[in-house]
Order: sequence, then structure tokens, then C-alpha cells
Amino acid sequence: MRFTVHAGNHTRRHCPVWVDGDGLDPSRDYVVVSDESKEALPAQAVQTADGVRLVWIVPNLAVNSSRLFTLEEGAKRSLDSRESGNDEVVTVADGTHGLDIHLNGEVFTTYHHAAKHNKQFLYPVIGPTGKGMTRGYPMVSDIPGEKHDHPHHKSIHVAHGDVNGVDLWSELDDHGYQRHDSFSPAFGVGSAYVSGPVCGAFRSRSYWVSRSEQPVVAEEKHVVAYAPAPDARILDISVTLHATEGPVRFGDTKEGAMLSVRVASSMDADNAGHIENAYGGKGEDECFGSRAQWMDYVGPVDGATVGLAVCDHPSSFRYPTYWHVRNYGLMHANCFAWREFLGHPGVDGSYVLPEGARLNCNFRVYLHTGNTQDAMVKARYHDFITPPVVEVVG
Repeated sequence: MRFTVHAGNHTRRHCPVWVDGDGLDPSRDYVVVSDESKEALPAQAVQTADGVRLVWIVPNLAVNSSRLFTLEEGAKRSLDSRESGNDEVVTVADGTHGLDIHLNGEVFTTYHHAAKHNKQFLYPVIGPTGKGMTRGYPMVSDIPGEKHDHPHHKSIHVAHGDVNGVDLWSELDDHGYQRHDSFSPAFGVGSAYVSGPVCGAFRSRSYWVSRSEQPVVAEEKHVVAYAPAPDARILDISVTLHATEGPVRFGDTKEGAMLSVRVASSMDADNAGHIENAYGGKGEDECFGSRAQWMDYVGPVDGATVGLAVCDHPSSFRYPTYWHVRNYGLMHANCFAWREFLGHPGVDGSYVLPEGARLNCNFRVYLHTGNTQDAMVKARYHDFITPPVVEVVG
């Protein structure tokens, strides 16, 4: 099989691309060879509910240019993964504290879903420099220089403070819980955990319940992790809420997010960090309560400048989302808090999800080195929402 990848209107860098892989065997090893550089790149055949799909990472592609790739059988693994004895570069497996995602044998993140936690969350989140990019507290309380406010801000998570009147955001009296139910096939069929040379994935199901453990709404998370380059890492996170217990009202409150991040304290904008959104807004004053397609939080971690950008997809509910972003390190996508963000008593951002209906939001978390401009976050956003066109040519 041969494929032509067309960059289109944007420069592509370390960009995941997917194409129909009908006839390929997910149990086999594949590479795609660039006709230009002759470099063999790892490729992964993935069984999905829509058939077999092939994915690989395009390293660089100039705007309006195209490149031809040839698919071949054979294993192309990173040196690190071979030396560590791992066949897959991205590995998803049960670990001591939850579901672990490893890159080249080293932990990338862990999905914590045990009943002792009031919500599920991803921690640690190790960036491309090998250092954690989200705050450790309250999971770890002895990291020098970390702030110890808001213990419910657990790294990367999803929650909301008014779901049929139940507080699933804070940890105050009468708060609710997120109860993990099960893992289901990561791509709709097959294994619940997918590992491979290009990506790893899982799909989890949980129930948001009241203090008395009465179900309020069902949640499904689909997480896909990529390790595209030494200077970048990607997490695609899809969140679906399903009204299985009757209509669900999501109240107008800033205390909630379809995706929430608390960055490492050294990155805080009231310290040495910086906030920037898709419209060029900078800092809390220009970004809090505004709508934007993406938000980037940049700052130092262990002496290196790194950034964590959250990108919203046009398929998401109420795209582009509003943002609750603070100089003290909080960044979360909240599509419900119209009254609180706009400051107008006549506006109501609450939403009633009808019984049996689903609400879906899709995000890309882009972990990068350098600042927003160095990392070309605007172009990386288009890798997510308008990826290169892949043409099968033979």
C-alpha cells in the first residue's frame, strides 16, 4: 500500500495521521517508508468498530506540500524500548495505583480510578523533558514549592459542581462521587487496553453518584496517548456523559469542567508562568471567562520552559468552550458557566440533557517544550481539527 499525505494549509510537525487499513492485520508489525527521506517510521494497525485503521506520526511536512509513504511489514521500534525489553513504545497496563501508560518503558501517566478517590484523574503527567507538568498535591504533599490550596484540583480530571443539584466538583460536605464501573474495548471492539509503537488507548465507564450513592449520570472517557517526538507528547481525551437515570441538569457554575488541569506550581502565571489563548489573550485578566479554541499554560519546570495546551474540537458540545483559567495554575474548559463568566443576571448557561441522550466533548492535551510560539501551538491545533488528508494511491 502507498499513501500520499497532503499537508494542506498548515505546516505539520509530529502529526498523527489515520487512514483506512482494510486488509491489514493488527497483530503484525508495520512501517511506512518515506519516499523522500527513506526513513522507516513505525506504523500501527488498529482494530476499530469501523474496521482496521492505520496510524503513524508524520515528522514534518511543509504547508501545501505532499509526501509519499510506502507501507511495509517489519518492526521499527525506538532504541529505548528495545533496550528496556518492551515491544511497544506506548504501553497501557494495570499498575500499582491504577491504569498505567508508559512511553519507552517510562511512566507517562496513571489513570487513578480506585473507590478511595472521589473522582478519577490522571497523575502524574510527565512532559517531554521527563518531569511532571501537573501539580502533585494532594496526591503527593511534600514537593518543595508546591501550593496546597484547592485539594479537589487533582492534576487532570473531569467534574462539575451542580449536576441535578449534586456537587461533583469540590470535596466539601455532601459532595458526590465518581464511581468507576468498568473498562470497555478501547476502540469499540477488541481489547480494553491497546498498546503499540504509535499509540496506546483505553476506554473507561463510571457513574457520577450522589452522597448516598444514587446514580446521576454515566460517564465514558476515551483516552489515546501518542509519543510523537522527544519535544512533544499528546493525549486525546474524549468525554461522553449519558443520561441513563433520567434528565440531567448541568447548572451554571464556574466550579466545574469537561476537562480540568492544575499545572505544576512552578508554571503558575503568578510565579514565572504565562497564559495565552487562541485569540492572543494573555494572562488571567484577558483569558478568564472567555471563549477560545485552545488555551496554553507555559512555565518553567526544573529549569526548562514547557507548556501544556488544551485544544477543543469543533465536534464538542458548545464549541468553542469558555475557560476558567487562573494565574495560580488552574485551567479548565467549562461550557456551562455563562452567568458567572459574562456577569449578566439574564444569562443562563445551564443545560438539561434529556433522558437517554449523550453529551460529548473532545480535547487534545499537547505537552510541549518552549513557549507557545516556539511550539507552534496554533498549527498543532490544526493538526487536531483539520489533520492532513491521506490519499491511498496504490
